[in-house]
Amino acid sequence: MRLRSVVAAAALAVGLALPPGTAAAATAAPAPPAGLDAKALQAALDKLTAAGAPAALAEVRVGDQRWSGASGVRDVRSEQPARPGDRYRVASVTKSMVATVVMQLADEGKLKLDDPVAKHLPGMLPYKEPINLRQLLNHTSGIPDYLDDLYPTGSLEEHQKNRFRYFAPQGLIKNAVKRPLADPSSPDLPYSNTNYALLGLVVEKVTGKSLGTELTRRVFRPAGMRDTSYPTVNPFLSGPHVNGYIKPENGPLVDATDYTPSVWGAAAAVVSTSADLNRFFRALSDGTLLSPARLAEMRQQGGKYPYYTQGLMAGGDLCPARPGELMWGNRGNGFGYRSMSFSSPDGRRQVSFGWTVSAPGVAGPPAVEKAWQEFLLAALGATCGRG
Repeated sequence: MRLRSVVAAAALAVGLALPPGTAAAATAAPAPPAGLDAKALQAALDKLTAAGAPAALAEVRVGDQRWSGASGVRDVRSEQPARPGDRYRVASVTKSMVATVVMQLADEGKLKLDDPVAKHLPGMLPYKEPINLRQLLNHTSGIPDYLDDLYPTGSLEEHQKNRFRYFAPQGLIKNAVKRPLADPSSPDLPYSNTNYALLGLVVEKVTGKSLGTELTRRVFRPAGMRDTSYPTVNPFLSGPHVNGYIKPENGPLVDATDYTPSVWGAAAAVVSTSADLNRFFRALSDGTLLSPARLAEMRQQGGKYPYYTQGLMAGGDLCPARPGELMWGNRGNGFGYRSMSFSSPDGRRQVSFGWTVSAPGVAGPPAVEKAWQEFLLAALGATCGRG
C-alpha cells in the first residue's frame, strides 16, 4: 500500500525511479521492431494474468499508432473477459493530476509553489518549521503519512475494518500531524499521502470549489478523459470495469473492488482507463494543460528524491535518448489495483497499464512483480524507433 515498498522493484525496470546515468537507466535498447507488434504485446500482457493478476489492461502509443490490449477477467466469479477500455482505480497516478491543477493555479497567480501551507490553511499544521507547497508536491515536507495510522501493519484485517468508513481529509491530516516531522537531514524522508490531502484542501480554498469539480474542469475535460472520474463517497465503480483483488501470502484472493474512496482522496482516488491515462500525460506534454515554462518547473529535479518531482516520477529511457532526456509519468499502488503510466518528454511515445492484484502491505505477489516489469520492457521496447 506504500509507494516506498515498490521503489526497489521499479528500479529494476528500465531505470524508472532512478536518476539518469545509472546502470539500469543505461540498459541497451532492443532492435527497433517493424511496428507495434500486437501479438508480442498481447503475449507480454498475458504473462501478467498467467502470473496471478486476474486482469491486465494496457495501451501503447507512438504518434498516431496505438495498441490496446486486455487479458484475464473482469471478475473471477463471472469470468467475464476483461476489455481494453475497462476502468480501474489508478491510485497514486492521481497525484500527477492534482499537481497539474496546483501548477495551473500557480500560472494564474492564485498561489505560489513557495507559499507556506499556513498562508492557505492557517492552523492546519502544528510544526514550527515552515512547510511550503513545493515540499508537499515533491514529498520533501517530512509530514507523516496518514495511512500509517489506519494501516500500521498493512494487514488485510485493517483493510476490512476501514473499508466502508468515510474519512474527511481534515481528520486524516489532524491524526497524521500528531506525530513529529521527519528529520530533514534523513535519507529516508517519508513519501506521504498527507502531502496531497493538504494540496487538495489548498485547491479548494483557493478556488472555492471542490477538488473533483476542478479536476473535471481543468484536467479531465481538456484532456478528453471521458472515462475518468474522481469519486469521493460512492464505494462502487460505475460503467465497465475490472474488479480489484488483494492476495494474502497464504490465502485466496479477496475482492477489494468496493470501498469508500475518501481514504485516498486527493492522493489516490481517481478511476480511469489506460487510454485516458495516455490522454492525460499527452495533454500535459503538448501544452493543453500547462505552459511550457510551468511544465518544465513541474519536471524540475533536485528534491530529496531525484526520481520524484512536483507530482511526477522520472526515469531513464529504454530507447536511445538525448543526454538528460527522461521518461515522465507516475505509478499507483492501491487496494487490489496497480497502475503505471510513462511517456517520452514530448508525449509521442506512451505506455499505460493496470493490473488487478495487490498484497497486504507489500508491492504484490513476486511472480506478478516480475511480469509487470517484463511487460514494461516489452511495451517501451515496442515504441523504440517508431513515430
